[in-house]
This record gives sequence, structure tokens and C-alpha cells, in this order.
Amino acid sequence: MTKFKKTHPEEEILERFSMGRLVEPELGEFEEHLLICDRCQERLDEATEFTALMREAAGKVAEEAPVESAWRQWLRLDWLPGRMPALAGAMVILMAVLAWQPWRAAAPGEWRTVELATMRGGPPPLAALEGYALHLRLDVTGLDAAGTTAQIVSANGALVTDTPVALVEGKAELRHAAGLEAGQYWVRLKKAGKTVREYSLAVARR
Repeated sequence: MTKFKKTHPEEEILERFSMGRLVEPELGEFEEHLLICDRCQERLDEATEFTALMREAAGKVAEEAPVESAWRQWLRLDWLPGRMPALAGAMVILMAVLAWQPWRAAAPGEWRTVELATMRGGPPPLAALEGYALHLRLDVTGLDAAGTTAQIVSANGALVTDTPVALVEGKAELRHAAGLEAGQYWVRLKKAGKTVREYSLAVARR
């Protein structure tokens, strides 16, 4: 004799059955009772309808819930161990911004092509802007530039970079991704360790 032979199952049993969570031995006993009980069949229909409505409502709430961006989550500082004080969190953000600035100056897409020629007499022209990654094209007319390298040197003689050049359409080309601060520079074309040509490169402030 089953436990539901003389009594109707509780609401919890109906709900668990409608959600597919009722297990043996209660599952078999309930199904036997359901076959002969019109009243519980009606109750099950109501429970099933209620469960479906609840699932539909929960789905709509999940769809309408605002999704917080990763940036906003990061700003809430929940990731900090022990919920560090707000001042410490602000310092972290400030350091990140400061670290980002040099990267931004040399970001891909901010390259500037600069044509350089040997200048004789008069002030050097302002040919570049600070912070931009530079694509320098050097006039090598009348010069055997095969196998040459290029140095960028600051006004006080400090070496900024020393790199091979590529010969393209009669120009010696080099790239400097890090960008330069405002000031006077010299680009020296070297071959076998000797300077064979020198160019003025003035970098202006943005």
C-alpha cells in the first residue's frame, strides 16, 4: 500500500513533481495515486502552470537586469583584498592612468611620416610633434646608402636609438615607435662606423 493510498500528497510533492525533482520511492507512489485521483490531477495542472509562470518571470528579470561593465566593476574596487580604503583605491587608479599616458603617445595609428634632408644655413624647420611614433624618410641623393644604419641623438649628444635603415624609393627609412619629447635632435646616417650624412630633426610640442 502506498503512502498516498488514502491521503492526498502535500503541495511540496506536487511542486517537486512539476519541476522534475521528485525521486523514488515517492515518484512511483505519486504516479500511482495520480492515475486514480481527479482532484490531484487538477492540483498538478495548477502547480505546473504556476511553475511555468515563475520560470518565465525569472527569465524576463534576467534579461532586463542591467549588465555592469567590467570597467565599472573594477572601479568599485571589489577585487581589492580586504576592501582597501578608498584612498588606496584612488591611488591605484591614478597610477594606472599615469602609466597609460606614455603608451597612448605611441599608440598604433599615431605614426607620423617626416621627410628629412640635409640643411645648410638657416634654422632647422619644425618637422615633427612630440609623442608621435615617427616614420623618418631620409634624403640620400648622391650617397651609397647600402648597409647604413641610423642614430637619433639628442641635442646634448645622448644616443636615443641606433637602428638599421631600409632603402625605399631612393630614401633611407627608419621607424621610432616610442616617440620623442620636444626638443632638438640629430639623425646621423652611419656606414662602417662613420657618419656619412647628418639631418636636423626638431620636435615641437603638441
